[in-house]
Amino acid sequence: MDERGYDGLQGLVFLVGIWEGLIPFVARIFDWHPFLAFPLRLPSPLWWIVSGAVVVISMVCLELLDRAKKRLR
Repeated sequence: MDERGYDGLQGLVFLVGIWEGLIPFVARIFDWHPFLAFPLRLPSPLWWIVSGAVVVISMVCLELLDRAKKRLR
């Protein structure tokens, strides 16, 4: 995979991390119902865990993709 492929994957992981990880927290504060924020469809204690896990997993994936991209150079 070339550097553009890694950039595209990093962008996708970033968007998923923001939309499925951080947006549910903001949506609960402002009583907003965003489209395709799947953790918000879960019961109360479980959506916190899933949203937090999405944030952590996306950060780990971004770091791994960044390391792989640096190995290409």
